[in-house]
Amino acid sequence: MASLQDFSTINSHVKRLEHDLHKEPQDAFYYFVLGIILELQDDEIEDAITDNSYLKKTGGLGGHDRGIDAVYIDYSDTTKPVVHFFNCKYTTQFKTTSGNFPSGEIDKVVNFLNALLGKDDKLSTTVNPVLYSKVEEIWEIFQNTNPDFVIHLCANLYKGLIPDEKARFEREVNVHSNFEIRYHLMDEFVNLLTRQGKKIVNAKLKGIDKNNFEKSDGDIRALIVNIDARDLVRIVLNNEDVRNKADILDYEELKKYEILEDAFEDNVRVYLRQRSRVNRNIKNTILSDDNHRFFYFNNGITITCDKFTYPKTQRGPLIELENLQVVNGSQTIHTLYEAFLENSKQLEYVDLLCRIYETKSGVLSTKIAEYTNSQNPVISRDIRSIDYAQQKLESEFLAKGLYYERKKNQYSGQARNLRIDAEKVGQVLFTLYNGMPGEAKNKKRLIFAEKYEEIFNDNINTDKALLAYRLFERIEDAKNTRKSEILSLSTDEFEEESFILYSSYYILYIIGGLAKRHSIDLVFDNLSELWALYPNAVNIVRKLVRLEKKSLMGHKDTYTHASYFVSNKPKKYFEENSFDELISGS
Repeated sequence: MASLQDFSTINSHVKRLEHDLHKEPQDAFYYFVLGIILELQDDEIEDAITDNSYLKKTGGLGGHDRGIDAVYIDYSDTTKPVVHFFNCKYTTQFKTTSGNFPSGEIDKVVNFLNALLGKDDKLSTTVNPVLYSKVEEIWEIFQNTNPDFVIHLCANLYKGLIPDEKARFEREVNVHSNFEIRYHLMDEFVNLLTRQGKKIVNAKLKGIDKNNFEKSDGDIRALIVNIDARDLVRIVLNNEDVRNKADILDYEELKKYEILEDAFEDNVRVYLRQRSRVNRNIKNTILSDDNHRFFYFNNGITITCDKFTYPKTQRGPLIELENLQVVNGSQTIHTLYEAFLENSKQLEYVDLLCRIYETKSGVLSTKIAEYTNSQNPVISRDIRSIDYAQQKLESEFLAKGLYYERKKNQYSGQARNLRIDAEKVGQVLFTLYNGMPGEAKNKKRLIFAEKYEEIFNDNINTDKALLAYRLFERIEDAKNTRKSEILSLSTDEFEEESFILYSSYYILYIIGGLAKRHSIDLVFDNLSELWALYPNAVNIVRKLVRLEKKSLMGHKDTYTHASYFVSNKPKKYFEENSFDELISGS
């Protein structure tokens, strides 16, 4: 049933974006959608938008968007890139929210996909230049690997496509391999914003024999126990009766139910179905002849709860859990579930070590989640958010009247221009001080993982962070101003000048190089002096593009700005050529 409260919840967030970004409602909805689904930064969203009406507001251009409002190519997965296509519809009227997603979008999207995967040359003249640049990038990816694709249909509506059209759409898309369709409608957006409907997960477990150990220390109790793998699957299923059925005899009953993701609310790892090497290894072990040794191969499961009770004198004690959360072991349990669906017999002799912690302290729960996540290293932004270096930066920024968001949208109630995002800070620090522009843009996972200590080292304070952040803001502002001019150019001129749309991190990196040449210290007081280096930095990037095209000689058509600035080639050219040559040749 349509709810005015639901509509108002979404609308208020979109209106806030309208105000902060000076966008119209439909345009602001793109920022809302890509921000909440993929957790992208504003500059990444701006670069992803391919909607024709949006682009026309910044400059005249030819072509169409063919039903593709945004394209984001995610290179963070170490296996292969994931291409995200978005089609978005936003209504400003509550009365229309009860309608279906418009079926007219189906044929546009399907026809575009057919042309894309058929490498139709006509795309260069039938789609707008921004979308075509994404097309070229995808074609380039195909030369090395077969990427995954996700189509997102997004709307502040309650109903998706009508059933017949939905079936037709999925049938036509599934002709191609590696495609997934996701529908994001009103209920999902409201839940993502408010976490409404989060279920309290209670369950009962049965320990194996008397293989248990209890420890208590003030505000925390711990129980270590040996558990049947099938029971660990059972206690996270989306049926309360089954979760409490510790004496279950027919485990085949579990196949009727799905996993309740609310049981993993506090887990720091998002499970990706069988894309992780560790996930595949877990499943292979469970389905192998060595499955009875799984206990020795696996680090076990960690559960926190408000309270646990059990009879201490019984063998195979019944353990009652109130408000449980699996804080370590999401991958293991999800993989156990998939293996169970594939071959339930293989789990009969699989058991695991289970650590159960009773505490109502959020701080303790967070630390338990952090310190127990080591089997498949999870060093994410959320984990790093409690790091002392991050807390010090937040405190120092607050003293300057700015809000440093250790966690995404931590200060969503504050004015957007006063908020400093930790991930973006990591990216610009990685670029300006560590000299890694390609990685900063396309391998963001490194920032809070392997490269964290190098980036957020003891020498980084708000002065250095703010310098890099404000320089990048100016580079982006200049890019967006130039973008409106570039979109009005002819096809050949667009190809020549559109490097500016892809090279912000490299421009920041080169400003740092020019600063070193001119003996300008990288401190905030020198912001104006450093910004004066911007025109030279742009000219150098233009020369770097020409050097790459020249190196391709007769294969110039294989060049794309997107793939070039994903690579480290611009950095290599920059380091190998003298400043005088680069500047004079521009």
